Amino acid sequence: MCHLVNSVEFARIDRQGRIVIPSRLRRMIGIEGEAEVLVRVEGNRIVIEPLARDLEEGVKRWLASALSSGVEPLSGDVGESWKWVSKEYAERKLGLLP
Repeated sequence: MCHLVNSVEFARIDRQGRIVIPSRLRRMIGIEGEAEVLVRVEGNRIVIEPLARDLEEGVKRWLASALSSGVEPLSGDVGESWKWVSKEYAERKLGLLP
């Protein structure tokens, strides 16, 4: 899949409102063969996005992206800024006590 590459192609919309997305653009965003897409309107634009149905593959891509960012989770010093709350207070906030 390609990352934020801008490309322009021309296409026609037929009388039934159908449009053929040029093959080069489909390949750029990873659509091969039949696929489901999300279609939405943003202002005066129609945005078409491939629908990610493969959750496992999506999580793998997210994990690879997160790991490559170089950010360490919970690497900052929390120090005195963290305050524990009483069990009663938490239960009351959660609606478990009257």
